Amino acid sequence: MTRFPPAGLRRLAVLAAVLLLAACEDGTPAAAAPVFPERFAMHGFERRFGYSQAVKSERTVYVSATFAVDAEGRLVGPDDFAAQLDAVYVNLARTLAAHGAQFEDVVLERIYVTDMDRFLAVSDRRFRYHAVNSLPALSVVEVRRLVDPGFLVAIEAVAELPERVPAGGTEAR
Repeated sequence: MTRFPPAGLRRLAVLAAVLLLAACEDGTPAAAAPVFPERFAMHGFERRFGYSQAVKSERTVYVSATFAVDAEGRLVGPDDFAAQLDAVYVNLARTLAAHGAQFEDVVLERIYVTDMDRFLAVSDRRFRYHAVNSLPALSVVEVRRLVDPGFLVAIEAVAELPERVPAGGTEAR
């Protein structure tokens, strides 16, 4: 006949086993579920052309080259550098807003221009969109041409979204 230990002793053995297993943990949190990038197209032509206007991965938003186009993908401001620069920034603002970002969240901006002198003549227009105290890292590159010969300027950007805290807390930047 098999004899089992008293119930109190069994509970104590189970508790000891649980504590022993807990002590063996290395304190590393369990792996988080994989985060899949969110893709965004502002206009239908992006998908037809084979790219996403922006991709959000966790708190980072990567914005593809943004051009001076209207909602149908038609060029805005032919041969008018200032008008194209403004149109690009308006489109960039829409893309950022679609992800809960704004210009102060932009940490990197790359501007591609077909004529550096024409860009420099109107470059102060950037300050209509970027506050002087939150300017991103910047590269301005002159290229021979952009994807459409009518485009004079294109802007890529990377934005870091602010951390959000539950209601009642404050937002960390």
